[in-house]
Amino acid sequence: MGGAIEVPTIDGLVKMMIPAGVRAGQKLRLGNKGYPINGKRGDQIVEIQIAIPKEITQPERDLYEKLRQLETFNPRSNLAL
Repeated sequence: MGGAIEVPTIDGLVKMMIPAGVRAGQKLRLGNKGYPINGKRGDQIVEIQIAIPKEITQPERDLYEKLRQLETFNPRSNLAL
């Protein structure tokens, strides 16, 4: 669904919008937030990592199960079998 996150930079935390549909490993650019090179700031590249919780509460589990039943997306639909 996307949303705003805080990303560490050499100047401190910066809010960054993550677009809906982003994938693990995808790289996004923060313009002018990288190291200075010849008096100009470079861009910082942010690589997306998806973190899955190891433990969840029973109410969370119930919601995930309900979402699984409603879900229509099939990530394996394009695999040749």
